[in-house]
Amino acid sequence: MEISTIMELDRKSNAALLKMIGERFLQARLNEGLEQQELADKAGVNVSTVQSLEGGKRSVGMIKVLAVMRALGKLHEIENFMPEPPVKSAALLTARNEKRKRVSKSKSEKEPSTGFEWNKTIQQLNGNKDR
Repeated sequence: MEISTIMELDRKSNAALLKMIGERFLQARLNEGLEQQELADKAGVNVSTVQSLEGGKRSVGMIKVLAVMRALGKLHEIENFMPEPPVKSAALLTARNEKRKRVSKSKSEKEPSTGFEWNKTIQQLNGNKDR
C-alpha cells in the first residue's frame, strides 16, 4: 500500500471508513450477482445486517462481517485486511509470563563501589602525565 493511501485513510473519520467499507461490500455483492436477501440467507444473517453493512451507517459485529465475507467468498481477504504481525522478542516473554532479564548484572550482584574521590582522581591523572 502506498504511503499516500495510508495517509488518506488516516485522515478519514471512523464514519467515513465505515461508509467506504460498506461500499466495498456492496460492490462485492453486485459482482457476485446476489440480491441483499440472497446474501443474507447465504451468510445466515438478517437482511438488515447486509443493509447496515453496505450502508455504512451502523456498525455490524465482527461475527456477522465474517459470515458475509465467507458467503461472498472473500474470507481470504482477511490476510490483506489485518496481516499477522511479526512477533517481537519482548512479546514472546510476556506471552510466556516470563520476566525480562537484565543485560547487565543486577545492583546486588555488582562489586561494591569504592566511591569517587576528586583528589585521588586528579592525582592519578597528573601522575599519568608525568610518566
